[in-house]
Amino acid sequence: MSVVNLPAAEFLAVIPSQVTWCYSYFGVIYAVGLTTIFLRGDWQRARGIEKLILFGPIFYAAPLGAFGTEHFTISKVIASLVPAWIPWHMFWTYVVGACFIAAALSMVTRLQARLAAALVGMTFFLFVVLMDAAAWAKNPHSRLAMVLTLRELAFSGGALALASCLSRQWPERRRHFLSTTARYFIAIPVLVYSFEQLAHGDHVPAVPLERLTPTWIYGHAIWTYFAAVVYAIACALLLVGKKARSAAAWLGATILFVELVVYVPLAVVERATLLGFNFMADTLMFCGAVLLLAAAMPGEDASSHR
Repeated sequence: MSVVNLPAAEFLAVIPSQVTWCYSYFGVIYAVGLTTIFLRGDWQRARGIEKLILFGPIFYAAPLGAFGTEHFTISKVIASLVPAWIPWHMFWTYVVGACFIAAALSMVTRLQARLAAALVGMTFFLFVVLMDAAAWAKNPHSRLAMVLTLRELAFSGGALALASCLSRQWPERRRHFLSTTARYFIAIPVLVYSFEQLAHGDHVPAVPLERLTPTWIYGHAIWTYFAAVVYAIACALLLVGKKARSAAAWLGATILFVELVVYVPLAVVERATLLGFNFMADTLMFCGAVLLLAAAMPGEDASSHR
């Protein structure tokens, strides 16, 4: 019998434990993040697109924490990704997983969030340098290797952007350097992803991996081309640093829209698989990174007086 046709009780019984752990911790972080922005009064004070920007830490942290649980539930698979020259593969798998789980909670509660964001940003940058870029260099014609390398770079940029937001007491020059680094870490992947989506309209949008968009998704290739156009406009503004806050905010809104029309339905259909969750969570985390960048960018009024 197909999982799709199972009654609710039987359906819950066939979901693998590693998938259950991912969704459970994802839900916990999401709930804690929502509670925090309401209790702090952030939601009440924000207006317009600024309300969406508030979700940056939640959209970033909930997938991050869920991915942390995978380091314990599918630890052998994760450990196999560690380069052979690095010792103690299982040790680092568990350490990074525990750090991701703790950092996710820290980011949404704002308890030691600056430290957590800085360490997460550094960790993803090390992933790029030690693993992803090396894999891409070995196979420079691999589209997947390129996309994954740039995705990890954007994840690093999102965490650095959050660290910049939480460092208001730092000297202006230091914060500007951190936020500018985050801007380029995200703008460059967005630029490349724009071209990739225009060239591969039949593939999934937002983070243009090798998977084809299922034919049952309403609109199908329209969403990939739509995202490509928005990416092109937003990355141009981000690269030159003009209206960067608005550009990142509307880029985040576009990715969230794609998340809702493509990846959430995909996760529902493939709800008993880790792959279905990962596609949904990866894209939401990318959206979170972009919204964190928006929060780190000065408003248009502020930037015009710099």
